[in-house]
Amino acid sequence: MKSEIKNGIIISIIVVLVLAIVYFITAVFMTGEIGGSTGGEKTESTQSNSASNYENKIIAGRVFNQPEDNYMVILFSENDASDDLKNAISNYDSDSKDVKLYKVLLNEAVNKYVVSSKDNTTPSSSKDLKVKKSALLTVSFGSVTSYLTDEEQIINALK
Repeated sequence: MKSEIKNGIIISIIVVLVLAIVYFITAVFMTGEIGGSTGGEKTESTQSNSASNYENKIIAGRVFNQPEDNYMVILFSENDASDDLKNAISNYDSDSKDVKLYKVLLNEAVNKYVVSSKDNTTPSSSKDLKVKKSALLTVSFGSVTSYLTDEEQIINALK
């Protein structure tokens, strides 16, 4: 009888640990809930790929849910973006700008629903977001006031 109780406790502890590990993996890598867009310092050892080099990275579902009244959101795929665009994004982050820039990486599985054969230049919610290649949205009080899809225009807007 005592060994059955002991085995039950061990199994319960293992189940709780597995659930905790699954939660933390989901919270960190999928939703960004933990360590997401805090803007804190990141060390080189914690960055295993270039996707983690971007500050203020969000998922597409949070494009219209940011605390600022005015901000910009760049939706792009690291695989398809030119070096000039990536440099413009990095330079924008390194300069002290009044308007915050959030990044949505279209090559991440959680953001795949946004990729489309046509751009929707007038989205009113995250469900309406449709991007063909790259887009820079300016959001003011929850509404898109500017929507750029031309890479040169995006780069110029980030200067």
